[in-house]
Amino acid sequence: MAKRILFNGIDVSYANGRLDWSKMKGKIDFAILRCGFGGDYTNQDDSQFLNNIKGCESCGIPYGVYLYSYATSVEKAKSEAAHALRLLKGHKPDYPVFLDLEEKQIANVGKVKILEIAKTFCDAIEKAGYTYGTYANKSWFTTYLTDAWYDSKIKWLAQYNDTVTYKGSYDLWQYSSTGKLDGFSGRFDLNRCYTSLIKGDVNNDGKVTATDARSILRTSAKLEKLAGQPARNADVDGDGKITAEDAREALRKSAGLT
Repeated sequence: MAKRILFNGIDVSYANGRLDWSKMKGKIDFAILRCGFGGDYTNQDDSQFLNNIKGCESCGIPYGVYLYSYATSVEKAKSEAAHALRLLKGHKPDYPVFLDLEEKQIANVGKVKILEIAKTFCDAIEKAGYTYGTYANKSWFTTYLTDAWYDSKIKWLAQYNDTVTYKGSYDLWQYSSTGKLDGFSGRFDLNRCYTSLIKGDVNNDGKVTATDARSILRTSAKLEKLAGQPARNADVDGDGKITAEDAREALRKSAGLT
């Protein structure tokens, strides 16, 4: 059975140029922005990241970010996490912070070390209160990223095809690198998302409402049970548990107060 597409989005970097995000409204449901590549050096920031993140926030477009990895050691993974967190300071992305794993030099260290690298990056991201995700193509997920740990996190699969032939689980699918959007001359990477990744959205409708807040409050009181991604979304403050405070934060989001 085909997966139900809930949201359609794009991912962008400096290669897409300086975008007018006001023209994006109504064309996409979300965007994933490249913040940079490699370790924590300002010359490795994506030159359009600040414009892109400000554009998404001013236009109310849910967004996540990704960092293109070159990490071949735990120390380098820590530096890459610091890079992403420096650029995210003061921002609250609704979608995850993705580690982009596709470099051959990383593949050369083997899947045991790659898992250690991914977990190191993930730990730093989650400790800072963000959601972690892994981006890779079908070959990588089949060959190197095979540990069950990856299935416990958000997976963003790249496979340019009409259908997905990857047999594992995934939450987002990057299916084209040649997409077109009305009003824009360039080409875009196109993505589909199959579950809401927005903190506070527990009914999978892509927004946070008073209904979500009520469900979170009932869950905190053990009058309702949430599982899977909805349960992770219910933990709005990222402290590892679902409480009345999460319901309060969801209600504030629904009223546009955060």
